[in-house]
This record gives sequence, structure tokens and C-alpha cells, in this order.
Amino acid sequence: MAIDPFDFFMSWTPVLLIMALALGFKRQALELAVWGTAYTIGLVLFWFKTSPVVVLLAGLDGLLTNLPLLLVIHSGMLLCGLLLETGSLSRVVGWFSSITSNWWQNVLLIAVGVGNLTEGAGIVAEPIVAPMLLTAGLPSTGAAALSVAGYAGLMILELGGAILTVLLFVTGLEMELLTRDVALLSAFATALIIYAMPWLLGRGREWGSLFPLLTVVALLAGGGTVLAARYVGGAVAGLAGGLVVIFGLSLPGLRRRHLPPKLFADMAPLLFLVVCLFSVNLIEPVKRAAMETWPGTVAIVPGHDIHFRPLASAYTYIILSYLLAARIVRDRSRVRRNFAAANLRAWRPVLAMALFGIAGQIISFSGYHPGFAESDPSCSIPHTLAHGLVGISGRLYPLFAPLVGWAGTFLTGYGTASIVLFGKLHVTTAQLLHVPPSLLAAGMAVGSAVGSLSSPMKVALAASMCGAIGREAEILRRTIPLGIMLSLAIGALLMVMLG
Repeated sequence: MAIDPFDFFMSWTPVLLIMALALGFKRQALELAVWGTAYTIGLVLFWFKTSPVVVLLAGLDGLLTNLPLLLVIHSGMLLCGLLLETGSLSRVVGWFSSITSNWWQNVLLIAVGVGNLTEGAGIVAEPIVAPMLLTAGLPSTGAAALSVAGYAGLMILELGGAILTVLLFVTGLEMELLTRDVALLSAFATALIIYAMPWLLGRGREWGSLFPLLTVVALLAGGGTVLAARYVGGAVAGLAGGLVVIFGLSLPGLRRRHLPPKLFADMAPLLFLVVCLFSVNLIEPVKRAAMETWPGTVAIVPGHDIHFRPLASAYTYIILSYLLAARIVRDRSRVRRNFAAANLRAWRPVLAMALFGIAGQIISFSGYHPGFAESDPSCSIPHTLAHGLVGISGRLYPLFAPLVGWAGTFLTGYGTASIVLFGKLHVTTAQLLHVPPSLLAAGMAVGSAVGSLSSPMKVALAASMCGAIGREAEILRRTIPLGIMLSLAIGALLMVMLG
């Protein structure tokens, strides 16, 4: 069906509004969330003619869908605040710096290695990586940016394979072929992000001298991921990329440095967290038991069940890690003061993330009729955005396919949501253009991963973990243009691969 040009333009306006507020007016994340959500509600109600009942239920659905992530943010701020207060995190990062050759190696080991290791195991990276980077000597805005950038390129192959599973389900494509194409494009995206890291930190003048190191890290991360995807499986490919970076950068230093016994107490909460989440995500009997114990299901929107599984969720183990860290600290009054201070800092990022989740779900369900059994494609923002771009670009559409994925993550905050919204469209479009569907779907998916780098929701989470609350606009001024350029670069490679 033909897309109305005005509807196509209006479908982009939530993106344009947030970009204008962040880049032009330097608004912080909570303001972006308030204005973005208010505008989205008005746009969906009055321009795209969606029922108020649908908007209300979609917003509630978004809030509950986002609740586990909100708990991760809050508990992560408690844990990281205590580890920073006691100096534990400083001593852990100091040991990392002692086994690497220079400051940049230490930063890349944390951002790319630890970032992909944690995300690959199903652990949200920012609560761990952002404060580690801050302790390593990065400014707060740089720590926030790199904590997201380090894993963004490989995100489709992380979280224990959960996102890749969604992509396979939505597209219905063959696993081996799609995994191969995603791995190749993800390795390319990761290399570009690694090469951009000096610029993200405002240290672009060092790029020439850093080129050999950046190339080595890009080859370690990308090569480890591609080989793991080929010979082990996509579910562990991102994790493998992170492990290869950690061992590749630290192995020379490990030969001359041993782990001091007193550092075990500092690392105990983080080790406990990593072991728990690795077990829950990678050991099948443990994973099955965690999924089946104390499950709860809520359905605000018919057909969209929201599952709560406390023993399979990161926030439970972050809370337990916090309790372990508090137990190790002997000064109880210090723990209480830190708890109060962390809660005082937490409400702004938690509220901002909640509002971004509400706005994203309202966009996803725009055009639905009450009851959610039917929808009007002409009133759907995702449908209008994607089909309009297909109509405008024609055979050049593969160049813009990753940008569609980027926009989906920018608007909703979730790469998974972007894949659900646009995955099937790219299979249909590939058939119309007579190109391999796996490549086009993979390009869109990797673009959605890169969208994490520019997502106000992700940036708000990272900023809250390293003292950059209120400075999100400074971060977005770099990450939004970079995300767009990376998406187009992935699209250009896609055009070459399609011949």
C-alpha cells in the first residue's frame, strides 16, 4: 500500500524531537523522557488516530514490561555505589591496569572485553562496566558512552542467544545461514565502534598512534565472535568475543602478576554475581529450574504476556550481591549512609527509563483497535516508517535497512523490540528485491544493535551508574551521529555483499 508522505514524516518526529532536545538544547535524560513521552502520546492519539484505551493499556504494558530493567538499574546503583564507597572497585580496576601494558589497553579490556563477557552471559553490562571505566580514569560521560559502545556491535549474539532466538523466530529463516550473516556484519560493526572510541572520548588526535592497538582489539573481538558463531553457536558468540579480548590483552601480564589474596574480598560480590548469572543463563538444568520457580504472568494487552521470573532475572542476583558486599563492610553506619545516598540518586534515571519504556510500547501498538485483535496499518508508526523508506529508496533499500533497525531501538530502547517490529518486513522486502533474506534481515538486526549506542534509555542507564546524571545530552551529541553513520556504513557493506 502507498504511504502518505505526511504520515511518513510524522512517524520520524519522535526521533527528531529527542535529537533536537538532546543535541540542540542539551536536555538531560529525564526531560527527554518527559517531553518525548508526552509528544508520543499526542502524536499517536491525534495524528495516527489510535484509541485512548489502546494508548493507556499500551503505556501500562510498557511500564510492566520495563519493570525488571528498572529493578536492575536501582539494584545496580546500590551495588556500584557501595563498591565505589569502600574502594573495592578501585582496587579491582587497579589490578586490571597492572596486567595490561598501558591505560588504553586497560580501557579497551574493560569496555570491549568485560562488556561483551557480561552481556554475552545475560548480564546487563552498564551497572558493572560504567563504574569500572570511571574508576579506570575516564570522565563520567566517557565512561557512560563506552560502557554502551563496547558491546553494541555484538549485541545480537549476546544475552545468552535470546535476541538471536527472537530474530530467528520472527523471520523464520534458517539458523546457520542467519547466524553467519549476523556474525559477519556484527564483527564489522564492532570494528567500526572500536575505531571510533578515541573520538567518543574526545581524544581523536591519538587515533593514529592507537591504530595498531585498536586493530588488534577489533580482530580479537570480531574474530573470536565469527569463529564461535561458526563452530560453537550464536548463543555464545558475543561472550566468546569478550573472552578473547580479555585473554588477548591480559595474558602477557598474567604471567608476571598473581591475584593478591586480599583482592578476593573486593571481587567477591562481582564474582558471585557473574557466577550466578552465568549458571542461570548457560547451565541448562539451572536455567530450567530458575525459569520454572515462582513464575508470574500479567497480560495488560491481550496476546502479550509479561512474564516475571525472579530466579531467572538479573536484579535478584544484583540484590544478593549487594547484600554480600554490605556484609563484608563492617561499618554498618557507612552502609546505611551509602544506601540512602544511592536511593536519592536513583529516582531520576529510574523514572526516565520507565517513561522511555512507556513511549516505546505506545509506538509499537499505534494503529491497534480496542481489544488489540486488529490494527490499521495506515495508523501504525512502525509500518509507516519502514514501508515509507522502502517506497522511497527502492533497490537502494539495503543501504537504509540498518538505519530502520537503529530507529526502532532509538524509539523503543530495545533491540529486541526493533527486531519484532521490523524483522518480517525485511524478509518480504528481500523477496521483492530478489536479494537473500538472511543478509537483509541481518543488516536490520545489526542496525538495531548499533541503535543501543544512541538510545536515550541506554545512555540514561549508563549515566546513572557513573555520576553522569544530567549530562546525558553531552553523551548523545556524540552517540547519535555515530549511530547513524555506523548504520549507513553497515548498509554500504550490505550493498557490496548483495552485489
